[in-house]
Amino acid sequence: MKKVEALSLKELQKERKIEWIDMGIEGLTDFIPGLPKGDAILVRGEPGTGKTICCLQFAHAGAVKGEKCVYISTEETPQTIMRTGRELWSDFPSLITSGQVAIVDLSIGASYASDYALINKEEAVEMLMKGLDAQPGATRIVMDSLSSLERRLVDPTDFREVFMKLLLEVKKRGATTLFSAEGIPKDPNITEYLVDHLIYLDYHKHDVIWTRVFILRKSRSCPLKPQILKLNIESGGLSVEEIPISLKPVWFASKL
Repeated sequence: MKKVEALSLKELQKERKIEWIDMGIEGLTDFIPGLPKGDAILVRGEPGTGKTICCLQFAHAGAVKGEKCVYISTEETPQTIMRTGRELWSDFPSLITSGQVAIVDLSIGASYASDYALINKEEAVEMLMKGLDAQPGATRIVMDSLSSLERRLVDPTDFREVFMKLLLEVKKRGATTLFSAEGIPKDPNITEYLVDHLIYLDYHKHDVIWTRVFILRKSRSCPLKPQILKLNIESGGLSVEEIPISLKPVWFASKL
């Protein structure tokens, strides 16, 4: 058995210096300094809450700063991703052309051995590793979405192993990784426990007003005050702000 040794004080102190990463969401740095470089982030939400835009915005924010990014899509086609990115930012196509952002198509429209695009866990891991290798040296990785990947497995119970292998790989590469997944479960699953940061994008109706919200449900380094922010989807992407007093109904407390 491999001998396990405790970390030295020097090693522990080395971990105290945090390099913050900007997710690209306008207004978020008014509440937190960013998220630590190299961490794993999971964003969850119902359809229409802005998950894919959040993923694109994360990649775009890194690319315009000169970072290499890879966007692995298991759900939407590259054409749809390009169209959405182009509508949000006029420079998005040039970031693809220059190689700053690499889009990897693992959607159901891609080519698979099975006629039904179903894969076993070995195929899933191999497919994901090739996706990561499509952009050597990437410092930002997007995986959109875990839910679609899980549905494609011949045996959905294999998802746990596939996800843990994927998480270990991105951590080893030192990249900041943003995963997306569908819905907000009543009971947390393995993905929510293992990632460093958990974000919920949600929307609620109060009287006659629908409000989108951004919730930093879990963070290992940066507590968010207030924890719930108003989420806006605008022409330039997502932005957040404090919840107006008039829109602070009781249901917000259930999300804390």
